[in-house]
Amino acid sequence: MTSIEEDHEAAPSESDAQGSRPKRSGWKVATVALVTVVGIIVATGLGLAVWLNSSLSDITRVQIGLDESIRPAHAGDDSVNILLMGTDAGQDRNPGSSSVMEDAAADVWPQGKHRSDASLLIHVPSDREHLYVISIMRDSFVRLHDDKGEPAENAKINAALSLYGPSGAVATFENFTGLRIDHFALLDWDGFEGITDALGGVEMDLADGRQTLSGAEALDYVRARKTLPHGDFDRVQRQQNFLRAVLSGAFDAGTLRNPVKLKRTLDATTSHLAVDESFSNGAIRSLAWSLRSLRPHKVTYMTAPTLGTDRHPTAGSIVVVDQEKSDALFTALRDGSIEAAMGRYDDLELPQPGDVP
Repeated sequence: MTSIEEDHEAAPSESDAQGSRPKRSGWKVATVALVTVVGIIVATGLGLAVWLNSSLSDITRVQIGLDESIRPAHAGDDSVNILLMGTDAGQDRNPGSSSVMEDAAADVWPQGKHRSDASLLIHVPSDREHLYVISIMRDSFVRLHDDKGEPAENAKINAALSLYGPSGAVATFENFTGLRIDHFALLDWDGFEGITDALGGVEMDLADGRQTLSGAEALDYVRARKTLPHGDFDRVQRQQNFLRAVLSGAFDAGTLRNPVKLKRTLDATTSHLAVDESFSNGAIRSLAWSLRSLRPHKVTYMTAPTLGTDRHPTAGSIVVVDQEKSDALFTALRDGSIEAAMGRYDDLELPQPGDVP
């Protein structure tokens, strides 16, 4: 199998490859802005959810128009599956063009305009004692499903949103995982730097010591790909590593326990966030409250199983899905046995901070 070669972004700096404080470079996708959604869901469970309405009202609502008869059934318990996707540049970086938030809420999706460069399945078990964050490699070669839920072409999974919009993305991931996607969330990255800076920066353990990264610096940290030993696979680990740092900071004194800082972070996030229509303000607050006892060490970060990379005649470089292992993982999530099964998936878990490239 071959390494992933194709990329449309500028190569990161040499210092980025060495793990030192990254320098600001081009504008490519900063989809890790979406990690703050998880932080908000968890942090607002600390008793601050009561005054969230003013911020939550800024969230764009999106209709998922899929026929219920062809969708997976709900798990039958209180577990929740959220598909969290990040898209490329928004309106601030494409002046005069409609933003992904506006396009997602419109009657007609602009096919091919927006692509997703990060997709996270967030599984909240019914006992609310754990949280599982599973990254799906953007170049995973799968069968896409269209905005009606019907099978379409085989392609990289990040084309699902681009070609078929939010409904097609949900249908594709439901058919890929066999799981009911209870909620859909979409973030552009116009607000990424503002979100990070609203947090007062994010502390990270880098090669040259523990540092607080600003929004611009954090953006470059999660963007690196070509200079990392394992390309996209290492970038996914960096994204998860950053998310882990955000969530850990959410429970530190002076971070999201600070009402002023929390409100500032919420405002920076919700203006760049779209969710499905059923994910109402009340539903968000209810989920936040149910997670009030969750702590960062109970959050597990994983990457969906793969067999490495290959080349496809038309799609180019692709990631080959380990279908058998993926099916077993998603089945464990669906039937509530994931915690007991975790020993089988040690190789999928995010390494300790010092071991992330």
